[in-house]
Amino acid sequence: MKRKKRRILIVDGYNLIGADQELHRESLHSLEMPREKILAALAEYQSVANYEIICVFDAYEVRSKESILDYHGVTVVYTKEKETADEYIERFVHDHYHPHLCEISVVTSDLTEQNAIFALGAYRIPSREMWVNLAEAEKNISRKIDTINEKMPRQKLDIRDDVQAKLEKWRRGRF
Repeated sequence: MKRKKRRILIVDGYNLIGADQELHRESLHSLEMPREKILAALAEYQSVANYEIICVFDAYEVRSKESILDYHGVTVVYTKEKETADEYIERFVHDHYHPHLCEISVVTSDLTEQNAIFALGAYRIPSREMWVNLAEAEKNISRKIDTINEKMPRQKLDIRDDVQAKLEKWRRGRF
């Protein structure tokens, strides 16, 4: 039996926020809403893409231990104190990449980081390209929902009550 190759998409969260003008502007005031928006977009994307998704936010200047959370199936990592997202991602790729067992793609627009992870065997996806992928996935999800809704039977027939009662009697065999 052939073993299925694990596919991981690891995202530099703040880099993805920085690639979107609206989220970047919002992040100057507060990071909570931009983080929430990209995590929601990644969770939707995961439902149509064949990836395990990990989104990394660095806590470089925050005194904390590394924390790992689940956001609707997306693994969210807040790095430990004095560790950047880039360092976490490089370590993750180094520890998990295997040419036959695990394919890793990294979303970042940091050129130095792209070169580092590419040297370790991972694919690279620029943040702006990822936004295009996310928008396309959202359109596909909407199309699928529309198709499902078209195929579903109507819940209520638009007919008079007396006609509906007569049809119900016929259905039950009571002429």
